[in-house]
Amino acid sequence: MLIDTACSLAFYCQRCGRIELHDVPLFSGQKHFTLECGSCGHTMGEISLKPRQGLILTTTCGVCGGKNQQQFTWRQLRHLRFEKLYCEHDHFELGYIGQWQDIAEFLDFNAAEYDSLHPNDGDEYLERQQTLLEALNRVHDLADSGELVCPCGSKDIVAGIRGEEIVLECESCGSYCVLPARTAKDLQSLRPGMAVEFVWKQRSFLDVR
Repeated sequence: MLIDTACSLAFYCQRCGRIELHDVPLFSGQKHFTLECGSCGHTMGEISLKPRQGLILTTTCGVCGGKNQQQFTWRQLRHLRFEKLYCEHDHFELGYIGQWQDIAEFLDFNAAEYDSLHPNDGDEYLERQQTLLEALNRVHDLADSGELVCPCGSKDIVAGIRGEEIVLECESCGSYCVLPARTAKDLQSLRPGMAVEFVWKQRSFLDVR
């Protein structure tokens, strides 16, 4: 039997929230691949195939913005059925690698399990996830442009997800800012130039958040 794929990969798009399953071909002649979301065109990861090293996967975490590089030898790929891919910085789940059938079965099971627990959600859950990811991306854009500044003057700010909110925290003084990320109106508050209106609070000893 001719094996024409190195493996299959499934990634959550960090821009729109969709998950897509891709084959990594062995005999296409390509040594470098860019995986793009079929829905919005966002780059989900980059793959390099090395004769001696195997497969090198480069991804960016949508939560912390950290770069990840993971390597799988050819021997590992031959025996790999299913494995979850996590951000090495904050352990956020990025996607899956393995055999197409095993990944597809896992995704189908997850979808069925969610539907059974939330029968009335329909597409609303996916829409909320897309809004949350878009909000996080906009916060990262504000940081990249230099607009995201704590009242203390520091730009050393970390962002995290809590429910349907983005929580910003200043690494210098401990102040925090809670940004709703549920609706299109919430996204409007994250446009360029809007960071000056963010409300920052000092964290007290009694604040459990």
